Amino acid sequence: MNVGDLLDARVLGPDGAPVGVVVDVRLALEVVDEPEDGPGAGEDREEAGHDAPLSAQARRDAVGGARLVGLLVGPRGAGSFHGYERTDVRSPWPIPQLVRRRHRGTFLVRWEDVAAIEADPVADDATPRLRLAPGYAELPAGLG
Repeated sequence: MNVGDLLDARVLGPDGAPVGVVVDVRLALEVVDEPEDGPGAGEDREEAGHDAPLSAQARRDAVGGARLVGLLVGPRGAGSFHGYERTDVRSPWPIPQLVRRRHRGTFLVRWEDVAAIEADPVADDATPRLRLAPGYAELPAGLG
């Protein structure tokens, strides 16, 4: 299964009640090599800050694989955030406001909180459905 297969999948709570649909995924990139000097060196990374773009933190050849952190679940299939989930993006106005309004009610579910991926008997295609584990957390969807 590809991560893209999860987009638009129905999400059910632990009791089977509908929670929403998967509108996007959250990935974390691993840094596999700490350079001695140049862009991405240890001091440069500390100065860039944890929230800085990966390009300011590490060289391109120092980036390893991507790890699935969680799923963004929304009340309706609204498509991707197209990068506007970053809370500090303000322009070009009014696009960020329109995208955020369309995605209000969207939350992040950690991948560890997904209990099962099942075939969806309601879907006409091969879209799966996800069942969340008891005690799952609805985390903020925005990137800080």
